[in-house]
Order: sequence, then structure tokens, then C-alpha cells
Amino acid sequence: GATANPPGFDAQLLGLDVGASKTFTVTYPADYSVTELAGTEMEYRVTLKAIRRRVLPTLDDAFAKEMGDFESLDALRARVRGDLEHEASHSADRETRAALTTQLAGKVPFDIPAALVDRELDRRLNEFARQLMDQGIDPRKAGLDWNAFRDSQRTAAREAVGAAIALDEIARQEHIEVTDGDIDAEIARYAQRVGRSVEEVRAALDKEQGVPRISAGIRREKCVDFVMARATMTGA
Repeated sequence: GATANPPGFDAQLLGLDVGASKTFTVTYPADYSVTELAGTEMEYRVTLKAIRRRVLPTLDDAFAKEMGDFESLDALRARVRGDLEHEASHSADRETRAALTTQLAGKVPFDIPAALVDRELDRRLNEFARQLMDQGIDPRKAGLDWNAFRDSQRTAAREAVGAAIALDEIARQEHIEVTDGDIDAEIARYAQRVGRSVEEVRAALDKEQGVPRISAGIRREKCVDFVMARATMTGA
């Protein structure tokens, strides 16, 4: 029932008994929100471990106190409302930043080098393959048409490269730099997010020569901040 479940996934589980296994294929629509999966087919192998019934608690002050340091249900509702407003603000900011980078990509006054686009396509395919492996899926057995998937990413890759070129030029002209403190803070945030120590993350980055990528990403985010601070926002 989760909204993030693949299309048709839930229907395949109806009628299964505990302990039963089933293999089925999900076809993602061409307009699927996750662009890496749009228009593809994915085979899933599922084993049903348990069936549980969701029992909703009574929404009262006692429930609020069980949820944390809340004196009343009204206090809990105020906190939830604040969290939702905060997330909505961040979502709007992400959309604005994405629209801005798309516009910057369109202002590059020359054809994007094919070699750079191919490199970005390779990066996207490798990243998607790692995501599959994190889910326990062997990319070689995923049933994907990797050539078609690569072609589906070409427009987005070209825009990403164009935006990177534009942002790097802004960084050069405006002398926007990345400090060691910026990199340390980003590594610390990532380590906290994935539940690993800072030392482990830094060692992995050093092994994969990932620090320059982090530095480039931070510099481009600083450039987006620089442009947004000077941009005029218009709405329909």
C-alpha cells in the first residue's frame, strides 16, 4: 500500500500465504517519476515473511506524550505542521534550484562535448547499478535493456553537463572557492546520513578519489546559491 511501491507490485502479493514465494515482472510506465526506471521492466522475487494488521491508536493527549516530549495533542499537531511546512519549503527550493540549473545549461554558447556527455552517462549507469546492488539485485540479471536505459538518460546528462560547465565558469569569474572546512562538513553530514564513521567515509573517498567530486559538487552548490541570491523569481 505504500505510494513508493512499484506500479502493480501490491496486486502481485494479494492471496499469498506466509512463507510463500513468487517471482513476477513489473513494467514501469514511460512517465514514471523515477527517470532511471521509466519505460523499463524489472523482475522481482518476493518471499512473504509475515502478515500484519495496522491498528491505529486513539489520537489524544496520552498518544502525544508517547510520541515524545509533547504535553498535549495540540502540541504534537503543531510540531507535525511545522515539520510539513519545513519540508514543503525545502521541496520548493529544490525545484527552484533544478529549474535554475536547467536554464543555465541552456545558456552554454557552444555544443556540449560528446565525451563529457558520455562520461556523465557512464556515471549515471554506474550509480544506478550500485542502487540495484544495494537492494540485493544483480544488475546483470535485472532484465534491463542497458542501451535503451542509457539513451533515455542522454537529454538529462547533456543538461547536467551544460549546467556544470556554466557553474564552473561562474565559480571562476566570481572566485568561488571550497575550503577544507566545507569538505569536512559535507563528509560529516554524509557519514551521519549513512550511519558510518567519518573516518570510514573519508577512507572510502580517498580510495575512490572521491574528494575532488565532493569539492566540485560543493563549489557548484555555492554557485547556485550565488545566482539565486541575484535572480529575480517570477511565477505564473
